[in-house]
Amino acid sequence: MEAYFDNSATTRVLDSVMDLVTRTMTVDYANPAAKHIKGMEAENYIRDARSIIAKTLKVADKEILFPSGGSESNNMALIGTAMANKRAGMHIISTNVEHASIYNTLGFLQEQGFEITYLPVDHNGHIDLDQLREAVRPDTILVSVMYVNNEVGAVEPIEAISQCIKKKNPKTLFHVDAIQAYGKYKIRPKKQGIDLLSVSGHKIHAPKGVGALYLSDSLAQAFQPPYLGGEQEREKRPGTENLPYAVGLAAA
Repeated sequence: MEAYFDNSATTRVLDSVMDLVTRTMTVDYANPAAKHIKGMEAENYIRDARSIIAKTLKVADKEILFPSGGSESNNMALIGTAMANKRAGMHIISTNVEHASIYNTLGFLQEQGFEITYLPVDHNGHIDLDQLREAVRPDTILVSVMYVNNEVGAVEPIEAISQCIKKKNPKTLFHVDAIQAYGKYKIRPKKQGIDLLSVSGHKIHAPKGVGALYLSDSLAQAFQPPYLGGEQEREKRPGTENLPYAVGLAAA
């Protein structure tokens, strides 16, 4: 008998999800951009998947993008926001207990001339709101904080963090890595003051290799994705959509 206790690392794909993934790989497998009947059927799958994810967050369908997973979602959020807002400021705040996909992306941005402030956490894994308040400056364009820590399980007070940021500088954007929180906590970005939010599928019984990025519609026009290509995903993440995995994420 095998007992698996590592669902925070990854989860088994649900049978119902696997069935739908298989169907969209072998039966309804067309390119969603194609203009023939099967292509339009595939486009409907993508549209429905986007709507399902959007409903879980109470956001608009068009505010959901489908990257390849949580790491890409984090990369897109940080790089796209930083490059779009660098004229307003070059200062970014995060914590010293973030996932590598945040930490290494911030390192890249630092090489591009951005200034990064890393906030410490206490013995419970929480940041100090007074330290955050002091760290936010007129040139702070972005704050990125993990909702639930993937190592110790600490849950940050996301809504209080957002209120702290916005009160000090209403123009500062707030990104949340919700990869360990999505599916476990009630997340409402618009009510909680979250501008960007990252999700990973394989944490909630979907396949590895798919995630979601909530990008507030108010940011979409200026957002500068790190990719070039076609018009897919509102031109924010070009490339033929991963139909089976997007559908799998929604099904999970």
